[in-house]
Amino acid sequence: MQKDKKEEILYFDTETTDIQSKDIIQLAILKEDGTTLNMFFNPIQKVSYTAMAIHHLTPEFLADYPTFEDSKVPEDYKEREFAGKNLKEYLEYLAKEYIWVAHNVEFDKEVLERKGLEIPRTICTFKLARNMFTEEKRDLESYSLQYLRYYLGLYKKEDLDHNTAHDALSDVYFLRDLFKYIQSNSKLSIENMIQISKEPAYIRNINFGKYAGHLLADIAKEDRGYLEWMLNNITEKEDLRWNIERVLETGGSTLFD
Repeated sequence: MQKDKKEEILYFDTETTDIQSKDIIQLAILKEDGTTLNMFFNPIQKVSYTAMAIHHLTPEFLADYPTFEDSKVPEDYKEREFAGKNLKEYLEYLAKEYIWVAHNVEFDKEVLERKGLEIPRTICTFKLARNMFTEEKRDLESYSLQYLRYYLGLYKKEDLDHNTAHDALSDVYFLRDLFKYIQSNSKLSIENMIQISKEPAYIRNINFGKYAGHLLADIAKEDRGYLEWMLNNITEKEDLRWNIERVLETGGSTLFD
């Protein structure tokens, strides 16, 4: 039985001018069949030096590319079911037909939303990883894509042709490997993954205050009043507040426990 296209996965990553304006300068897409789309854009906003230090995309390199708004689907890119040429219209088509997966998908989704593109169904491998991977019931040192790539040993089976220093196209291959690993090592359905991706990220232990290094679940048992005090005094950390409420209600279990 052929899979419904609306259940198919599309992996994507963006590079931007900075973390404030988030003007897109690169978009990489990888489909399950191996088809890739990798495009650069001359941004409206200035590329920050901090961003350049990460992705190495300079104004000089980007100067000869069109803006996102003026970009067309490359002539040599084949998509049987899309007859148009405008890139934004093609992405709108993909947004309807695929589930989009990214690491910290909220960032990349916002980048495209600022260009008027809505993506209704997304999966965040960062949140799945925070939910799934622990060391002795504690959070890992990091949940970045590159950290997980080495921590899980995914690099050992990679195609070296896909390995380029911080590049959106390389990252979508790493992203695909991580997603496949999560699929193979959990019983989560796609709908489970979508739901987890809508929730705040799991936090198991805190690294500040008098209980620095302690598990939230242990604090809930030993000093419930302290967590209740935190709820009333920490207003800007949504993820932490959600996790405090979670352990006070459930004791800290996850779908992977």
